[in-house]
Amino acid sequence: MGWKDIAKLGKDWAEAKKTELLTTDNQRREQARGDLEDVERASQTEAVTSFLEHALPEEWSRRVTAARPENVAARAEAADAAAATERRERLAMQATGLVRLSISGGEQGELDLALPVSVEERDGGEPYDDGPPPLDWLVVRVESAEPVGFGTTTLTELSLAVPAYTGPGRYDLVDLMRRGEAGEIGWWEVLDTYLARDAEADDCTWYPDLSGAAGAAWVEVGDGEITLDLPLQSAVCAVRLRGTVRWEDQPAS
Repeated sequence: MGWKDIAKLGKDWAEAKKTELLTTDNQRREQARGDLEDVERASQTEAVTSFLEHALPEEWSRRVTAARPENVAARAEAADAAAATERRERLAMQATGLVRLSISGGEQGELDLALPVSVEERDGGEPYDDGPPPLDWLVVRVESAEPVGFGTTTLTELSLAVPAYTGPGRYDLVDLMRRGEAGEIGWWEVLDTYLARDAEADDCTWYPDLSGAAGAAWVEVGDGEITLDLPLQSAVCAVRLRGTVRWEDQPAS
């Protein structure tokens, strides 16, 4: 923190103190007291940090400087930018598939585009104990380097994870969830199936509602395609997603 930043702290403290002493508005007075506490806390933190940077040996001083909030934020921003670049480069080289979707409920719209599609079969592996063995999966993922318009919302990523995968056929996800909870098959979670507006998950990311209260939830795997009819729920609203994703080649088993 330079002298200009320190001067700003002093100015902010003076303004907050003046408001606290002169205002007749109780709410503004309480806000001013809160601002004073924030400024004093920042001043104390800066004083300790500056002392340690000058008092400690060089190696430890560098660590203190690296831990400054502004430096931590800069590194995080650089890492996010690098990850976004890597994602764009990966998607530019990925095979595309035909994606046809409709969304209804809290959002409305249709989508019919060629987008990058990846398909992966996951082996559940060996049992952990004497219970049901882990499930095999088929995971179909649709991605876009930038959000694409989808009616009243956008799509950046759609992940469709099919539990207890044994090949082409229809999979009733409500029933599979019930069977997993009852111990009839390996326990599983819904978090690998989602519809995301942005590259980062947030309160508007939708996940399957497999309680049964929202109706049927199923996917059907065919030759180079997957058809879906899913109720989805986010922290903001509920939607129903229907459609088909097609790709050219089936993944190797």
